[in-house]
Amino acid sequence: MNERGTIAILLSTYLSIILLSIVGFSSVGIAVLAGHRVQGVADFSVIYGHDRAERAGKPNPNKLATEIRSFLAQSPAARRLELVSVDSWVTADNSNVRICARYQDLFGLRISSMTICRQAAAKSFLLP
Repeated sequence: MNERGTIAILLSTYLSIILLSIVGFSSVGIAVLAGHRVQGVADFSVIYGHDRAERAGKPNPNKLATEIRSFLAQSPAARRLELVSVDSWVTADNSNVRICARYQDLFGLRISSMTICRQAAAKSFLLP
């Protein structure tokens, strides 16, 4: 039996699968990193705002919103985020914030199509 051919098609298939895997794992890694970045900014902003907006264990909703915006304007961690929406509200002695943002990736690819929303809360307590 005389078989003549090339393995170029096989090699190109393997290389394309490897390239697809690398791109897929990178995009998943960037998405996880972006989710943690947005969650961290939400956590710190609600703690910052709650600490400055509460008096006698009760947070002021207007002051909370102002302080959260102030934190987001000053924070180096929030600079890589393109904020889509920031909502804050108060329930009893809890301060809550919900931040939706687009993440600007570290690789400089300017891929910011995914919107990530995270929520955080802070609670007042008084020592006896």
